[in-house]
Amino acid sequence: MREAPMTISAKKKFELHHSRWSGGITTQLAIWPAGADYASRDFQWRISSAVVEEESSVFTHLPGVRRCLMTLSGELSLVYDGTEKIHMTPLRDVFRFDGGKETTSAGRCVDFNLMLCGGFRGDIGPLNAQIAVHLPSGDSDLFWYGIYFTADAEASVRYKGYRVDLSRNKGDFVLITYRPALCGAVTLSLSSEDEVPAVFASVWREKE
Repeated sequence: MREAPMTISAKKKFELHHSRWSGGITTQLAIWPAGADYASRDFQWRISSAVVEEESSVFTHLPGVRRCLMTLSGELSLVYDGTEKIHMTPLRDVFRFDGGKETTSAGRCVDFNLMLCGGFRGDIGPLNAQIAVHLPSGDSDLFWYGIYFTADAEASVRYKGYRVDLSRNKGDFVLITYRPALCGAVTLSLSSEDEVPAVFASVWREKE
């Protein structure tokens, strides 16, 4: 069967799965492989957002998992591995760390998370309105690019002369799965009244 150069899946806020953890409520945005169970730790990567309700909390111990974290709103300070102290500025700072190390937090916030296992790599960050973004490409056959909307926005995805327009509301999530060898360069543009209407999580699979 011929591989599709790109697929785009979109979920409204009310379609996303929510569950409770020790410090609050987490929303699973995407997980790989499809149908993987986070609780069983059988995933390769996971994108999520969490509401931290407790003033003090301890992060879930996840040995062998590389993590990326940023805050979307609120205040959050971290103590990592007993010594390193980090204060997170919403929609700006990204903390990249080993999920197997002890991490504690102070403050209430909404955060955005990427978890990576094995041969998967990735990163997260803010997306500014009116600035076109070239989606990552490189030495991998398959990429995922998740967009979590923190405000209402219009989005457009362009590749090989095609254009896909998406109108999204705050709390919606879009996952773009693409193969650079087949679709070429991919460009994302956002339009919104907010300067930073979304955050991204990019994931790719290393070639064996």
